[in-house]
Amino acid sequence: MPKFLKLSESSRYFLTISYIFILLYKILLAGQYLYSVPNHQPILFFPPFSIILASADFIFLLIFFKICDLFNKFKLLNWIYTILFLSSLIFFFYDVALFQYFRKFNNYGLSQFLAYSSGEISRYVVYSMNMFFVGIIISYFFTLTLMLISAAKKKHRLLKPFSDRTVSVLLILNIVFFCVLHFIPFKETVGLGKSPVFEYFSTRILSSYYLPVNKKAEKVEYPKFADKDKNFPKIDFDYSQMKGKNVIFVTLESTAFERTPLGGDEKSRFLFLTDLSKKSISFISHRTVFPATTRSVLSLFCSNYVGTDYASITKTDAVFDCDSIFDVFRKNGYSTSFFSPVLLDFDNFENSEILKRIDYVFEPSEILKNGTFKRKFGTATAIEEEIVQEHFFKHIQGLNSENKPFFAFYFPYWTHAPYEVPFEDTSKLGHLERYYKSQEYLNEKMEEFMDRLEKEKILENSIVVFTSDHGEGFGRKVGNFIHPNYLWDENLHVPFLIYAKGFTDTAPETVTNPTTVMDVAPTLAAMTGIESDKGWIGNNMFEGNTSPVFIYTRAMNLHSGILDGNHKFFFNHITGKNYYFDLKNDPLENNNLADTLDDKMLEQLRNYIEYRNFEINSKATGKNL
Repeated sequence: MPKFLKLSESSRYFLTISYIFILLYKILLAGQYLYSVPNHQPILFFPPFSIILASADFIFLLIFFKICDLFNKFKLLNWIYTILFLSSLIFFFYDVALFQYFRKFNNYGLSQFLAYSSGEISRYVVYSMNMFFVGIIISYFFTLTLMLISAAKKKHRLLKPFSDRTVSVLLILNIVFFCVLHFIPFKETVGLGKSPVFEYFSTRILSSYYLPVNKKAEKVEYPKFADKDKNFPKIDFDYSQMKGKNVIFVTLESTAFERTPLGGDEKSRFLFLTDLSKKSISFISHRTVFPATTRSVLSLFCSNYVGTDYASITKTDAVFDCDSIFDVFRKNGYSTSFFSPVLLDFDNFENSEILKRIDYVFEPSEILKNGTFKRKFGTATAIEEEIVQEHFFKHIQGLNSENKPFFAFYFPYWTHAPYEVPFEDTSKLGHLERYYKSQEYLNEKMEEFMDRLEKEKILENSIVVFTSDHGEGFGRKVGNFIHPNYLWDENLHVPFLIYAKGFTDTAPETVTNPTTVMDVAPTLAAMTGIESDKGWIGNNMFEGNTSPVFIYTRAMNLHSGILDGNHKFFFNHITGKNYYFDLKNDPLENNNLADTLDDKMLEQLRNYIEYRNFEINSKATGKNL
């Protein structure tokens, strides 16, 4: 071993203990993961692969102990290893909590880390209590004991440290392992190679650096980067007779347009959408502006942006509020309601001021507490759709006596990752098979829902809307699994159908005009004879007008961009890479046209996007521009 890399005996001893603990920790954590999600390949997570996954850990340990050796003349160094190891306890528990939280939101390996707050993640430690977690705890404190004994009495060491030769061999091997992990472009990432703690801090630090909320940006006019007419054909549909009708708005979880029969997926189980499209106006170029529930749904409710900072809007100190679609309909004599089979504690959504002003909110907290549900499988925070629908119809029946129109929002859950169903164990199926199985369950429930609306004569005076909050990635684009990490169309493009019995079924239509979630509130207001709120920025989807909208994601990647009609431009804040697609002629986004834009146009576009980011966050946080 070269002299400049040689370690003192104490450092070699602590390196030995630390490295063995890290290996044991990764093995146990992998075991815990496989125990929870049995349909993954165990060979990837046990020795010798766990040694490869610890390659970076060994390299950093060696560098750290070499630095410590430079100051070994200080007596305090006898205790510094132990003190640092003990202080790492908070990161250790945090690491376990992160793995535990994301262990069921996987498609291949552990999903890439998302920028969730420490408060939200930390409570998931309690869900980690199983035999593997106990093993991790024991190994941690056993390692700590060895360090304490060594620090107090150097001669009483229970473990023989690595020799210089062994350290040299391990260094060479781990450098090779590190290169294998980081320089071979795996299509399906084995996420256990990454530390969630490192990912958490790097994500938050990078986000804070690249997306500072208070960073002043100069106002820039929007450059028309797509040389296309922004006016599309008007929809030839007389909706003047829709005034005063009820609105039933159904938002399916995680349903990409391309994963439905409407998008050409022959394996999709959402067959009810095929039947519904034959009697509806179907907007097949509909997109959200953010590929995750909270900000997508809030943008839909508000026809405006709810902040584009890296943290979710409901987790920041933002004072953003709006006259939502619920508020506007309520002011116009409608009873408003919200129905969900899953707890609304994601992103602190249940504390949203918008939600608090809805007349009636049904969510399953009480049912989960008293155990009056029947599901045998699936997430512990959700109940079966059957119960939700019973409460839906009970509530609607109660409104009939008041002779009052209603606006009801129903949010079916079960197509969300990890794609389970309430009454069947699907854990041994592959990720896409599980997803189709969850579609099959929801398809049955949606057919029953529509049949009951018909049977109880609710359809006679109602507008029914079916859409989704965002898409879902299944690897069509490399590394794109689940929904929030990218701005590809499989994450943004969702179905949107409007059905009004006796009206749309007599003149069904498929509309190719590009629309977004911003357009939903103005469209439904216009259909029901209600004046749009002044704060709404969207367009009436029937009029054929489009406006450029800001699109963004703040999870594993920091992307911001513009969706202008059928053209999409976005860039990565960290890498600086630009993306530009003609979605009409290239729906799978295989041909990046960014090189066709000249340098001046690229600069103008990026400056405009930076300004919009600043402008939106200034309004969301109540600060002046």
